[in-house]
Amino acid sequence: MTQADTLRALLNHSDIIYTAGAYDALSAKLIESAGFNAVFTSGFAISASYLGFPDAELYTMTENLNVVRNIVNAVNIPVIADIDTGYGNAINVMRTVKEFENSGVAGIILEDQIAPKRCPICVSEAPEILDIPTAIGKIKAAVDARRNPNFIIIARTDASGKDAYVRAKVYIEAGADLIQPISKSFKNYEDLYEFSQKINYPLSIQVLSWLEQSLDESKLGVYNS
Repeated sequence: MTQADTLRALLNHSDIIYTAGAYDALSAKLIESAGFNAVFTSGFAISASYLGFPDAELYTMTENLNVVRNIVNAVNIPVIADIDTGYGNAINVMRTVKEFENSGVAGIILEDQIAPKRCPICVSEAPEILDIPTAIGKIKAAVDARRNPNFIIIARTDASGKDAYVRAKVYIEAGADLIQPISKSFKNYEDLYEFSQKINYPLSIQVLSWLEQSLDESKLGVYNS
């Protein structure tokens, strides 16, 4: 059984899967020892720790891959890799997915920003995002490129409000296994809850910004994340 198979089984049989972000092999081992179900790699943290650069996709695909491969080799729990925008167009996404799947990760997070991306946590204005057909094409490319059907593809959207809902629905139709709205997509718990009810699909939620204060374990169960 691969780690992708393990993660898929967790998603199929658990209401909530707890993960934490790692930026190197040591931080991943600490996450595993703390009892988390899985590790996700943080592009923000890798860029900062590996290069001392901001989270603007300034590292290359291979630099990210080298860090992620060390993380995979250091732990025995599934690793979900942040692959930013996929490092190019749909063709680049296909190669990126193949390389990261070969590294042993259980899944990837692909976002819909225009490259070069900007971390939405660090900027006040909303980042530019792809038009919907292009974003759909990149998700479909990721789905087509994976060899193991249990390999998890998480589609992240940096859109907000109604646009986030529209994008979530079409990303699901394109084959995404989970949808990840960023914390800035919604202003409060009620809006996020309404979003989850409308799409009725598993979510990947990053507990950042206002979510750190507004989201507790009793509320997490509704998201099946």
